[in-house]
Amino acid sequence: MSENNYESYFLMCMAYLDIGEVSANNNNNTGEYQNAVAYQLYHALELFVKYAILKNKGNVKNIHDFSKLFSEYDSLYSGDEYRIEHPFDFTSYEPCELNIGEQEMYENHINKFKPEFMDQHLRYPPDGRT
Repeated sequence: MSENNYESYFLMCMAYLDIGEVSANNNNNTGEYQNAVAYQLYHALELFVKYAILKNKGNVKNIHDFSKLFSEYDSLYSGDEYRIEHPFDFTSYEPCELNIGEQEMYENHINKFKPEFMDQHLRYPPDGRT
């Protein structure tokens, strides 16, 4: 893959961030609109991580699962200065001990709604799977 193809991932990332910023400043606060804005951020993050992996390794898996992408990113960019905090990371979740049954509720939710399909959850209207 040529240098331009690496850069195209970065440029698309920036375009999604720009569109997300414009959309987030709109006064429409419906859940559908918020999901569309969240998807802009989600996809921008995905493109950036793929860009970083491509730049380092020369190839990247054609997947959308953040946990797998960020695992590869973290193995390539291990320093604290490379950490990316984002709202789609559920790995540091800790239940509040005051909320009885919260851990079980969280686990049931994660098993049913599968964060590895977050892009699908944000892109389509909710149903029994989202």
